[in-house]
Amino acid sequence: MTRYSPIELADALGVHRPTDEQAAVIAAPPGPLVVIAGAGAGKTETMAARVVWLVANGHAHPGQVLGLTFTRKAAGQLLRRVRSRLARLAGTGLLAAGGAVDETPTVSTYHAFAGTLLREHGLLLPVEPDTRLLSPTELWQLAFEVVCGYPGELETGRSPAAITDLVLHLSGQLAEHLVTTAQLRDTHGELERLVHTLPPGPNQRDRGPNQYLLKLLGTQTERAELVPLIDALHARLRAEKAMDFGMQMSTAAQLAQRFPQVGAALRERYRVVLLDEYQDTGHAQRVALSALFGGGADESLALTAVGDPIQSIYGWRGAEVTNILEFETHFPNPTVVKLEQNYRSTSIILNAANAVIRNNARRRVKNLWSQKGQGTLIKLQTFESDEEEARSVVEQIEY
Repeated sequence: MTRYSPIELADALGVHRPTDEQAAVIAAPPGPLVVIAGAGAGKTETMAARVVWLVANGHAHPGQVLGLTFTRKAAGQLLRRVRSRLARLAGTGLLAAGGAVDETPTVSTYHAFAGTLLREHGLLLPVEPDTRLLSPTELWQLAFEVVCGYPGELETGRSPAAITDLVLHLSGQLAEHLVTTAQLRDTHGELERLVHTLPPGPNQRDRGPNQYLLKLLGTQTERAELVPLIDALHARLRAEKAMDFGMQMSTAAQLAQRFPQVGAALRERYRVVLLDEYQDTGHAQRVALSALFGGGADESLALTAVGDPIQSIYGWRGAEVTNILEFETHFPNPTVVKLEQNYRSTSIILNAANAVIRNNARRRVKNLWSQKGQGTLIKLQTFESDEEEARSVVEQIEY
């Protein structure tokens, strides 16, 4: 039963009334919800308003709210916005019965959440609660020691520092995709067999594997040679009760998958879950989140994922845009709402952006628009260097 509409709550709190688009997000019924939020669409304010609506209408208490995002700055901004709105709600007397005014929502980064998960439930794996997280510099120094002290032979002319970089890169990739070194070894053996035994394709002379396949096999061979070093690094990390960010997230994903009671406990603790910038989550993060909060395990859980496939720019660090494109695969029967009104840019800029976006086949269709007028024409300029470009931008800003 809905006690208050988004507009009634906005009026009571003394904030701007939401648009129809925003109201559809704010008042979406509990259950999985994915919000395709275009740039400058006011997503943070809308997420905060959704929390207020859910609390005011008795779906959760303030302490039952969990928000996850990528940076501490973004987490702080979201927490301040949510707490401010909830404080105003308490002052209006509209807070649902049983909702303590002093309860504080939990808002953190995805990695901090994974760390909390391991501290509270890691012994199930087992992972010691006092396992420490290494900084990138500490991790590199430890890996360098492992490489320099490795007793085996390596068929490479690379320096120890270069080998260390390769080990850390491959170790991170394995962790992100939840692949073990044993699986990597098996894949290499199977690839080598296929490259040398598959028959030639149509219109291809039988001269053996082509250069592309040989190069691919060479890359995989080099990776396979790094496996003993990765194993040695992991053994050293376990001995020192330490892990890096990649291992932390992959271990949290394994924990969530193997022990369903962890997800059950979290779903009992949190009745509202906000997943910010969902297009930038990686494979391990998606596995952890879907195991904890997805799979249709709790249809009354108000889970809201906010993101935009077009703004996914972190593929180089493991982000998988398919997480939001195929959201319903892991969170069945979601409500899908779009925020298309832009509050930052003029129509000419947005029309140009829409024209570019249409060329992207892997997207959820949306059409950005604005009430800020047509604006000035876009100016196309070319420069000889990045320095010249930067100088021109500064001069135009000063002008």
